[in-house]
Amino acid sequence: MKNLLTPRIVILAGIAVAIVLLALWLRTTSGEDTWLCVDGQWTKHGNPSAPMPETPCKQAAVPTLGRTSLPAAEKDQPMKSYVANDFSFSHPDWPLMEKETVLEPERARVAVRNAGCGLIVTARVLPAGEQFQTALEGLLSEQVAQANVRILRKEITQTTSHIEGEFAVGGGQFVHTDQYGFVTSKNQFYSVVFAAEKTAFDTACKPFVSATVKSVQVK
Repeated sequence: MKNLLTPRIVILAGIAVAIVLLALWLRTTSGEDTWLCVDGQWTKHGNPSAPMPETPCKQAAVPTLGRTSLPAAEKDQPMKSYVANDFSFSHPDWPLMEKETVLEPERARVAVRNAGCGLIVTARVLPAGEQFQTALEGLLSEQVAQANVRILRKEITQTTSHIEGEFAVGGGQFVHTDQYGFVTSKNQFYSVVFAAEKTAFDTACKPFVSATVKSVQVK
């Protein structure tokens, strides 16, 4: 099958999802106080000196999609395990990505690609006391507007996230991303991202998403 993910597209796919997580990290570690748009209401993050914005708090519309059963990973696909003290999972044993195509390589725990599908898993420490759900909801709203990412599915709890979306990369091409996030007892946030060109995602990535996510063990 033709390799549909160029290095540029792999980088952009990582940025599309990881930009939200990176913004969360920079915002919370810098101690910046500001107003966040959460569930249609302006919410304080810390003690901002500026008054509440007068502009309407608008979030991207998130259509409700019915869940579909994902096909299991191909039976003849070799799997490989990643094991840490607080997080483990199994993933397709694909070739490693070139380092220059991986966003934040120092945080990447797994970065593989095959037949047009890229899989990137990153880990970062979240600041103690930060309410993950509230911060991520607000920052996602901001980043959707800035990065022009279309959100297809969004499910965020205090310890997990599932964000599915797509964005244009020029030349009439669109990249589809499917991200699953997990917060561990050690306050580590693991982000599992599958990405491929929109027209190839169902055949290149989707058969392996279900088995990979179901194998996740969080402590």
